[in-house]
Amino acid sequence: MKRILFVEDNEFLLELYGVLMTEERDRWETSLASGGEAALKLLQQSAYDAVVSDMQMPGMNGIELLTEVRRCYPQCSRIIISGSSDQAIAAALLNSTHLFISKPFDLKILKSTLARISSLDAYLQDQKLRRLAGQMRTLPTFPTLYLEIVREIESQKSSIQSIAEIVAQDPGITAKVLQLANSAALGLPQNVRDPVEAVQQLGLTTVRSLVLSAQVYSSFAPGRLKSFSAGALWAHLMKCGGLARTIMRLEHADHAETEDAFAAGMLHDMGKLMLADALPDEFANALALASAENIPLAQAEMEIFGATHAGLAAYLLGQWGLPAAMVEAVAFHHSPEKSDLKEFSALTAVHVANALANEGGIERLNLDYLKEIGAAERLQDWRNTAKGLEMEPRT
Repeated sequence: MKRILFVEDNEFLLELYGVLMTEERDRWETSLASGGEAALKLLQQSAYDAVVSDMQMPGMNGIELLTEVRRCYPQCSRIIISGSSDQAIAAALLNSTHLFISKPFDLKILKSTLARISSLDAYLQDQKLRRLAGQMRTLPTFPTLYLEIVREIESQKSSIQSIAEIVAQDPGITAKVLQLANSAALGLPQNVRDPVEAVQQLGLTTVRSLVLSAQVYSSFAPGRLKSFSAGALWAHLMKCGGLARTIMRLEHADHAETEDAFAAGMLHDMGKLMLADALPDEFANALALASAENIPLAQAEMEIFGATHAGLAAYLLGQWGLPAAMVEAVAFHHSPEKSDLKEFSALTAVHVANALANEGGIERLNLDYLKEIGAAERLQDWRNTAKGLEMEPRT
């Protein structure tokens, strides 16, 4: 049984949330608080898996409350409900929340999030995965450049120029931003050479996600493993991220989850870098086993480590408190059937993008999963799109 806390100063809405959650009473125990201070008292008394707060409240508002929840209870999922549907506001809330739900309240969206929380919690609490994470020499810290960009986006003085100046602080990340901007998939009429122009063409949310993945990527030193090509991995991540976002757009997904899919596509194989860096000999054995027996690498990793690179990357992103949709897509990109969410989502897009990016190899699509969520008939359209999507720089 998991526990959820709703925070709302409108007594009618607060009672309504309690009534709506009776449908989930077999899995969720619901508590109600009429304001931020009352919510913090309840959090001090017992643990909660999720906090859902209205944004505009007297005294302590929802942003202030969830910022405090993030600081004191980082493993607690944070959801904010607001009467504004402005995506800029949603982006500004990234540091404090996992999900932004606009009013009128949509119970379906909340249920989807709760389904993610349920399946992810069980997965990330697996003892074998935790033991594997404990074998890492160090887990990367939250990328500082990414935080700077998030804070700049939140600033009222934010501009394309100011974001580009932050990106330009790191030559390696600048090169990767320009590489993506100059990919044929973006379809720009001419090559982009200036970071300001690249940021303008890519968009702030795309640059934010790209910087996140590029900083994680650059924090490892996989060169000790000769049989593992970090360069080939980055090319795959670019292709997978771009294709995942394209699939989301084809399905008319909302902007926030589309960008979660892009970020997850760019991050889904970061666990390979973690293993190559911390356990190079064991990871080499996994690569050899996969090749010798013609099995997916994730299957070989389970035999050797008892966990996979997907779980390891998701564990790291979960520790950082990134959006649940992003963590889920990374965690289950090889095994989407493990998610309790049975509908098209960022997970679907990343699973399909990863498989299509590897077509010709042994990567397998889970057709039963696609049929279960009613998306199997869309596969050919996605495959046709993938054939025309090239992430390599134009010549």
